[in-house]
Amino acid sequence: MAELPAQHWADRAVDQLLAERGSGPFLVASGISPSGRIHVGNLREVLTADIICRVLRERGLQARLIFVADDYDSLRKVYPFLDPQRYAPYVGAPLSEIPAPEGEGTYAEYFLRPFLASLERLKVSAECIRASHLYRSGALLPQILQALHARDTIAQILARITGKEIEPDWSPFMPQCSQCKSLLSTTLLAWDPNQQTVTYRCTPCALQETVPILGHGKLTWRVDWPARWAALRVDVEPFGKDHGGKGGSYDTGKEIVAQVFGFRAPFPLVYEWIRLKGMGDMSSSKGNVVAVDEVLEVIPPDVLRYFITRPAPKVSLALDLTDQMLTLVDEVDDVTKKQRDPRAVQLSQAGGFLPIGIPFNHLVNVVQVAQGDLTRVKEILRRTGYSWTSDQALDDRCRYALRWLDRFAPDDVKFRVQPQLPHCARSLPPNIRAALTTLAAAIAQPAKTSEDFHRAFYDTAALHNLPVADLFRAFYLALIGKERGPRAGWFTEIIGPLFVAQRLREAAAP
Repeated sequence: MAELPAQHWADRAVDQLLAERGSGPFLVASGISPSGRIHVGNLREVLTADIICRVLRERGLQARLIFVADDYDSLRKVYPFLDPQRYAPYVGAPLSEIPAPEGEGTYAEYFLRPFLASLERLKVSAECIRASHLYRSGALLPQILQALHARDTIAQILARITGKEIEPDWSPFMPQCSQCKSLLSTTLLAWDPNQQTVTYRCTPCALQETVPILGHGKLTWRVDWPARWAALRVDVEPFGKDHGGKGGSYDTGKEIVAQVFGFRAPFPLVYEWIRLKGMGDMSSSKGNVVAVDEVLEVIPPDVLRYFITRPAPKVSLALDLTDQMLTLVDEVDDVTKKQRDPRAVQLSQAGGFLPIGIPFNHLVNVVQVAQGDLTRVKEILRRTGYSWTSDQALDDRCRYALRWLDRFAPDDVKFRVQPQLPHCARSLPPNIRAALTTLAAAIAQPAKTSEDFHRAFYDTAALHNLPVADLFRAFYLALIGKERGPRAGWFTEIIGPLFVAQRLREAAAP
């Protein structure tokens, strides 16, 4: 009996969720601080939440997805991608109150806009909630008051779980200075529960004043997160391994939310970070990122979703925008691929992706031979025996290939069929020129296949007592001016054997 495929991680997670928490309805949350370009590593959190929502809805259950933009977080420092002179005065101020690096609007919205547009392309239907609105609207005011009342209880929880000493003047609430706008330079001196005010001191500004709690500060992160769970009634939330480790924010949060806010911590989904191959973990603050909108220029939305959907969240992922992308597109496109995960493909559907049955690597070569002319691409494909399901789908895939070539392809993949014999192929040794004459005659024979062309190289090399590598090298020099290129027989077929034979005769001429 054939072995049944393993259950997809999302189905297992939903089974566990329902066993522990009943049939809902469910609020699934994710959140990101827009401190810099929002990258593919950040996307793992939002897509994990979206996938859980999809499975819940498949089962006829109610599931709502929210995305909390932490735009009330502080600018922690002047990041490497910022102008130091311009942004130094804003360190400590909320991201929602800092000017954008370019153009009009705020810092937070500058980085949020392209990410939210990317979520639309990925068919992630999430309601975006801005943290600045939660604080300024009063949605979190009950939790702020509860946290201030329970300051000692929270401090004991933090000290016990993290093992760190809590300073005597520590407060769960960070007032915002009305003068410098910083949340990081203030100290809470007192608060009045009846008037709902706080008195604070800002040392750099030499300022002390009493202001309303509402609209004049926020909770510290380890209190803010459980407060948000309680205020929004969050049932499920993915988060990174930094928050999910022993003594991390989730450990402290689940006790704070139970003891202080009277709510149960969300069902956890801990995920591993996504690394850039050869560059380590992605970090917006370090500038070591590939933004989501940038990746979507070279990878169809369904394929990017599949990259994240296929492995379980705790599996480490390395994003390789070179070789990996060539195989990943084919894995989604071709149902015959052994490593293809049909359930992951199903959960990755973002609309608009139609299989075309042509290997992406082949398209990369064909669009280069055709020099980006889509009409010529189709002529080459027809001549070499390919068919496709949709002209529009083929055109779209070719455009992805061209953008990938322009932005991420390694140099050894790029080539251009030269309009004339390259200078580097004009003075080949006599024995190589003689072999090229023989090879040209073999290639010019009618009714040959790519395998026939490829075999001709070995037959010719043996006949002339040459290393076949020398013949391949001369072939590529004559056609593209480089020593290496696509598989020779295949390349001959897509360029056209008559053109290739004529070019080889030119290279063979004394």
